[in-house]
Amino acid sequence: MTAETISTTKLEREESFIMISKSLIETKKLGKNGELDVYHLAIIKSMANNFHGVALTGVIHLMRFIGMSTEQSSTKARTKESLLNLQEKGHIEIYEDLAMESKVKDLKPANNYFIKPTGKDEEWGFAKVFYKDIQMIVTMKSDYKPKIFATYLNMIGNIFYNFSNNPISYTSIDTIVKNTKINRKSVIEYLKALHNKEILYFIYFEITNSITKNYCTRWIHKEHTAKWAVSVAEFHYKIEFKKFKGGGEGVSEE
Repeated sequence: MTAETISTTKLEREESFIMISKSLIETKKLGKNGELDVYHLAIIKSMANNFHGVALTGVIHLMRFIGMSTEQSSTKARTKESLLNLQEKGHIEIYEDLAMESKVKDLKPANNYFIKPTGKDEEWGFAKVFYKDIQMIVTMKSDYKPKIFATYLNMIGNIFYNFSNNPISYTSIDTIVKNTKINRKSVIEYLKALHNKEILYFIYFEITNSITKNYCTRWIHKEHTAKWAVSVAEFHYKIEFKKFKGGGEGVSEE
């Protein structure tokens, strides 16, 4: 790691984050509302950063927290189903009291419960999801925040945080579509929203006439993104930067 990157990487190390298992990048495997399940899990894990490691929340409380209307019964039902699905898949455990002796098998929307994230599969690899990013996504003016979060998770899930790698991602749009089953046009829209909200920073290179590639970092690293991306692109495509056809800031739709 070069001296010039220390400033932003040091600042980032001071930020709080949660871990989300990389197995959850493929949200389609959780079911038809997989992106909602992962979004809920991220919120619950952020709430559970306390002595007991549990979040005191429930259907209506969670909906209010993330800015969802609590008036529609169908939305309540979907939230309830999502929490129970997360428990069934082993990612959370839901209890009525802090003794946590018997898991709840049904939820009353108005009640709050003690919800404990299990950290399932995190030992096999996890994505760092920073509190700042979660908060910014939660406050976005969009009806599609779970899908935006799923798109975000796919992009940052391939950033490796160690001393031999710069924290950059080059996950392709088509890979995100495959993992989430979100249509391609929407994925592009969500990536652009993440860039415009200053959560993720994107640049792209037109490597050849037929190859265009997006590169991404968290916004905190934007001053280094281009340099890191050049190094990665030259290594992968065996072409010197001066021979690239073009490029720019933002998300390429190719």
